[in-house]
Amino acid sequence: MNEHHNDPNQPNAAGGPLTPQPQHQSGAGSRAGETIDEITSTLRDLFSRVPDTVSKAVERAINVRDTTVLIRLSDESSDKVDTLVSAGVFKSRAEAASFLIEEGIKAQASLFQRIQDKLTEIEKLRAELRTSISPEMPQ
Repeated sequence: MNEHHNDPNQPNAAGGPLTPQPQHQSGAGSRAGETIDEITSTLRDLFSRVPDTVSKAVERAINVRDTTVLIRLSDESSDKVDTLVSAGVFKSRAEAASFLIEEGIKAQASLFQRIQDKLTEIEKLRAELRTSISPEMPQ
């Protein structure tokens, strides 16, 4: 097997996991067996790198954190967070929880937009009330 076969930095380079390897043919059955073995090996290699790839992307996104929040989770939520850490997707429960919160916020973007719109309306009404009570008050 080629030394670059498992190198994630060279997935399409000569000898990379997606490059067909030379076949030693000693019959049609042997070729089919080698092809299946190669496909299986390539898939195992690719899937083994998925958690690392996801983890690196999440780590870059999470490194911009600058606020700490203490939260309580249900047993079910805690188990899900622990599963992500146990699977090696995240290094810590904090990273897993942060990722899930960020994804939840993205998934509920329309809800947050509606809330922001209502808050803007409320602030306008407050400014109107302040002006009607005392026109000199700063808005």
